[in-house]
Amino acid sequence: MASKHDEPRLNGNAIDTGDHDARSSQSEGRFFEIHVKGHLSSEWSDWLEGMEVKLLDNGEMILFGTIVDQAALMGILNKVHRLNLTLLSVRAIDQTESH
Repeated sequence: MASKHDEPRLNGNAIDTGDHDARSSQSEGRFFEIHVKGHLSSEWSDWLEGMEVKLLDNGEMILFGTIVDQAALMGILNKVHRLNLTLLSVRAIDQTESH
């Protein structure tokens, strides 16, 4: 039987939430960008757990915001799937990075 550590990690067009053993500030959550093909209005933000919506000129959009844990991330990804939007990438953003 495969353990959680044997699950594939997705990069680029996939999910990489980092090391399972290095769980930093779980109560605060982590900042994520979810890049999808398609557009939704900002009115969908509440249904998508408060994620902000940034529309791109190329017909794609980025959902961004803090997600409290992996279960919440999977819930948002399931909602994106139910809306029949194509998932392009999911990226955890280190908020300590300088921009």
